[in-house]
Amino acid sequence: MVSKSKIIISIVALFTFSASMQAVAHHSAVAFDKEQSITVSGEVTRYVWRNPHMAINMEVTDASGEKVLWKIEGPGTTVLSRQGFNRSSIDNGDNITVVLNPLRSGKPGGLLQAITLADGTVHAASEDYGETATPAATVRRTIPSLLDYIPPPDGETWQEREEKTRPAQLPILANNPRQTSPGALDPEYLSKDWPEPSFDLTGTWAFRGEQDWGQNYGVYEFKPHPQWTEKGQKIYDEYQSYARAGRRYDEPTAKCYPAGMPRLMTRYGSLMMLQYPTAIFMVSRLNNEYRAIWLDNREREPEASRDWNWNGESIGRWEDDTLVVETTGFTDENHLIQQGVFTGDQLTIVERIQVINNGNTMVSEYVMTDPEHWVGEWRHVKFRDRILNADIREASCLPADNELLPGM
Repeated sequence: MVSKSKIIISIVALFTFSASMQAVAHHSAVAFDKEQSITVSGEVTRYVWRNPHMAINMEVTDASGEKVLWKIEGPGTTVLSRQGFNRSSIDNGDNITVVLNPLRSGKPGGLLQAITLADGTVHAASEDYGETATPAATVRRTIPSLLDYIPPPDGETWQEREEKTRPAQLPILANNPRQTSPGALDPEYLSKDWPEPSFDLTGTWAFRGEQDWGQNYGVYEFKPHPQWTEKGQKIYDEYQSYARAGRRYDEPTAKCYPAGMPRLMTRYGSLMMLQYPTAIFMVSRLNNEYRAIWLDNREREPEASRDWNWNGESIGRWEDDTLVVETTGFTDENHLIQQGVFTGDQLTIVERIQVINNGNTMVSEYVMTDPEHWVGEWRHVKFRDRILNADIREASCLPADNELLPGM
């Protein structure tokens, strides 16, 4: 086993890392041996760049010549972004070298400390590595649950405790290169003189199913369909064959993947919305899925550091009595628009939202493009109606629960 000091000395050009950030191993720090560091090289088989943290699977050839799958947990994407690391830094098939705190169980895997990419670029990925690559710069991490209890001074009040643990600066100023504007809920930012909105969507909104006209317009679906590309047609035909045979086709939400856009807006179940001058925040009854529409004229996050998630990045603007929202930055991983219609990172959605019926009906016109899966623009209009005496409750998707359902 390579000693930690030798590894630190051998890794050069590591970037400054903020020791104040809670970045690493939020899932189970006790699983990793923080007293050991090992170096492993192999081929990347899967790479995930997504909030809350990065993860890597890689095939490593062991001493007997067998290929073994190693699972690696990395820090938060925001932390890595500070160092120029991003979604495109790693591709499946790349050969990389990693420095890890290994799993205590001895299984192949660990907590990422540093990484050498296929092009030779080196990145620190742990608070264990300081500004300089020397043993003296090493910061020993502790596991709070394993610390012995030390009683506080006799008679110490919570006021005294608060004062001695108080941050040097309040409010805290985040150091996040991905943030392109002040925080949408920063008090001073909110108090600026913002334009008066044409309407306020604050409230709870029920989806209008239009069941009696499902063949005309679809219910949660978008009808008529566009012209599929070869790839889109193949997927849809496969779904149709499953449906006609009474078989359950691949449904990511049944595996607790987010519904994502536009399904978040068109699935059964209410949406609760809170509108501020700077943003609209939404939470769905189904799995409490979250969406934000930014209204503060912020720039889009750089593509390289984006999370590329199921709801994308939505930026809105007011045009007379209409809220126009443009959303990009979607993932291509298990993202459906509706049954049998997959989409991906080429998807763009433009919504034009209005309210009618004395503010009680929300009209959303969708224009969707995805040249990977269909040709041209896919247009549709959907409705949601304000619902009273109804709140959104906690709803969690648990794979173990879903396995109890028929057909799973």
